[in-house]
Amino acid sequence: MRRMTLLLSLAAAACASTTKGERVATQPPSEYRIGREDVLEIVVWHEPELTRVMPVRPDGFIALPLAGEVQAAGKTPAELRTALTTALTPYVKDAAVAVLVREINGPRFSVMGEVTHAGTFPLRGAISVTQALATAGGTNEFAGDEVVWLRQKPDGKQEKVRLSLKELVHGDVEGALWLSPGDVLYVP
Repeated sequence: MRRMTLLLSLAAAACASTTKGERVATQPPSEYRIGREDVLEIVVWHEPELTRVMPVRPDGFIALPLAGEVQAAGKTPAELRTALTTALTPYVKDAAVAVLVREINGPRFSVMGEVTHAGTFPLRGAISVTQALATAGGTNEFAGDEVVWLRQKPDGKQEKVRLSLKELVHGDVEGALWLSPGDVLYVP
């Protein structure tokens, strides 16, 4: 019963807070950005030989005939469409390009420790710390009152934030805590 109550509380809570004196608030991502290993469909209107389905390589690039190597990872589909249209314009009259995301494979987060289903999960949109814990099935009976959040910073470094599980469950928060690709939650 305790586990079910905790799971429901985690699923209902959309926000979280840190321990005393330390507050971290982040914003959810507003637009989807293409990730490494995502699968894209590039459609060039009236040019079937340029239309294809392809994965984004681990280095973040795709290769399209005439356009060459183009950075895809980190761009929105609209930004990639613009880049491809610009690259194809010298070769294709009135180039009309569409970029469709067929599979989202890149961004992930992990939950470890005393949770029901530890593992790595796809980050398919904005997800808070409490929603991530609920995705992992909530905490088990051996969990303490702490969640350690290893946040990926934009400069490539990692930041360790300690959160109170009790505050997460009770909703004692100032702002939402949104995960980024590569973030790890650990419940000791």
